[in-house]
Amino acid sequence: MKKLIIIYYHDIVENGKGYSYQKVEKEHFENQMKYLKEHGYQTILFEDMEKFLPEKAVLVTFDDGFQSVYKNAVPIMQKYNIKGNIFLPTKYIEEQNPHFMTWKMLKGLCETGQFSVAAHTHDHVDIRTLDDASMKRQIRKSEELLETRLNVYVNSFCMPYGKYDKKSIKLLKKNGNYKFVFASFYGHAGEKNLRNKLLPRIGISNEDSLDIFEKKLQGKMNWKGPIQKLRLKIANLKGERIKQYDIE
Repeated sequence: MKKLIIIYYHDIVENGKGYSYQKVEKEHFENQMKYLKEHGYQTILFEDMEKFLPEKAVLVTFDDGFQSVYKNAVPIMQKYNIKGNIFLPTKYIEEQNPHFMTWKMLKGLCETGQFSVAAHTHDHVDIRTLDDASMKRQIRKSEELLETRLNVYVNSFCMPYGKYDKKSIKLLKKNGNYKFVFASFYGHAGEKNLRNKLLPRIGISNEDSLDIFEKKLQGKMNWKGPIQKLRLKIANLKGERIKQYDIE
């Protein structure tokens, strides 16, 4: 059975200067994109997930839509013909926060056919804290803004902070029309169950050597996934929640 490898980034920076603490240096990022290209990986968009997957399929994702991605990552991806996907908390774009891409930038990227966007709530809020009405507001506002401002079809959603519990998943399914829902734990997604469960995503950090990057692509570090999910389950039992204080 074909597998889908999903990796994610936040800030792509030069000389350590960025907005998020989850940064990857531009030089490292270019080496990773070059590796994907030279080793036959096929990058896809969110909408491609509704079709048959190619061999060695990779979904390259970015959380939050930082301007550093537009400035530093996009030219590299264009150079190596790598497709990219961005999960957007629409509040920060709507308020024209200078750390985030503008609607004009995002529309231009979508029109190239090389980039796709999806929902990340409106306020970048821990969805475990939401009741039914709040979940509906977060989803509808995010979808409405993405679809009207960018004239795009939104089929995917990613959990802010990678956090979720049984209640929030139930509310999300009730209030959203998403075909694909993403979290943040190690693993590869099977082609046959893309729509039936939370999809894993493998985080790429600035400390990752090219050897570690390769191991992540090959699934050699997926043993960490069950541990991450167990830790989240324990945190949920303790009632731990993330305050909405800033973007990660």
